[in-house]
Amino acid sequence: MKALDLFCGLGGWSDGLAAEGFEVLGVEIEPHIAELYKHPVIVQDVRDLVGADFKDYDLIVGSPPCRDFSVLTSFGHLWKVSPDPEGEGMSKVNAFLRIVKEAEPRFWLMENVPRLGKYLGKPPRCKPRLSRTMIRAFWGNFPAFLIPKDASKGLIWHTQGKLRSWERAKIPEPVARALGRAVMSHITNNPRKEETD
Repeated sequence: MKALDLFCGLGGWSDGLAAEGFEVLGVEIEPHIAELYKHPVIVQDVRDLVGADFKDYDLIVGSPPCRDFSVLTSFGHLWKVSPDPEGEGMSKVNAFLRIVKEAEPRFWLMENVPRLGKYLGKPPRCKPRLSRTMIRAFWGNFPAFLIPKDASKGLIWHTQGKLRSWERAKIPEPVARALGRAVMSHITNNPRKEETD
């Protein structure tokens, strides 16, 4: 099975999905981050992709940058560039949703901070606590899966400097693996008609 990881960063979704047997492809705009990604990667702005090019993917996941939607945006004076949730932020979210619509994967999951719901105009499907300080929101048509209770255990961020925020935002591998198992199980037990012909 194939998974496309948009805004892949350091590969939190991809690492767990690959461990469950998915062939993964990431898309990352930052070349210095893409070099650290462990799987095949397209170094490009997600907004420039054509979703129809990914019609053979079973799962599309993505974590558009959350900076513009974070509760920290109320402290705009802390940012070098002011947050722009309705402009820059939503352009990335809308690109993700456009690609999903054009690619028509069996399943998709978009992860972000809960406050994105205010700008998206729809509540997330769920808001799991992925670590002691990481509450995230998931939108999509993904099959139900259990978030491992110990997903946050062992998360120690050793990286300092510029990579620290990338590492902190990384989806814990047990969460990605749980999603991968649920998708594989559902597809295996519910093949499309053309897959059985």
